[in-house]
Amino acid sequence: LSILFAVVLFVALPQAGAEGINKLFNLGLEVSSPGFQAITGASKLLIVVGYLLGIRQIAEIRRVFQYHGAEHKAISTYEAQEPLKVEHARAKTTMHPRCGTTFLVMVALVSILIFSAAGSLFPKIGGHRVVESIAFFFMKLPFLPVVAAITFEIQRVFARYCTVGPLRALLWPGFLVQKITTAEPDDQQLEVALGSLLSALAYEQHEPVAAESAPA
Repeated sequence: LSILFAVVLFVALPQAGAEGINKLFNLGLEVSSPGFQAITGASKLLIVVGYLLGIRQIAEIRRVFQYHGAEHKAISTYEAQEPLKVEHARAKTTMHPRCGTTFLVMVALVSILIFSAAGSLFPKIGGHRVVESIAFFFMKLPFLPVVAAITFEIQRVFARYCTVGPLRALLWPGFLVQKITTAEPDDQQLEVALGSLLSALAYEQHEPVAAESAPA
């Protein structure tokens, strides 16, 4: 049911939205055309943002988003080489350039660019528009890992070189959506995030020792 919900919401609905816009404005766009793919990608991004805004209104999910903000504050404290204490983490921002939310937004934007440029190169499938849309989706499917890999590398570059100065503007699309998926945590949530980070660091430090002492 979860997979079906995701397919309907994030695959079928954006495609249907693009088809509706195509008919409403009498654009006459082919399914594989750059314009149609751009509309589909933009529809998908709007649906994702709307979905996140909707679930943020649920108290339990908002609490999860507070822990998300606490996670960002904890890792920012660590990266600033400050003591992993609540008083230091409290002052940090809930935004982070390597956030998974930013990654999702960038995947959507990169996929719009790639499939808008390459869509016309895919073989054309005749028949009804619905059949053509489904066939085109399955043709795009093998390229999704490539899109994700390209996006991952772009995000790494942005996180390294675009955190200060004018290039910081490149991070703002992701930051705007992070304002939905993160919330200001309380001190107890910060303690949990910092404790989790300390546990992870302790495990990382002791794992090589355990591996070296293990029998061959």
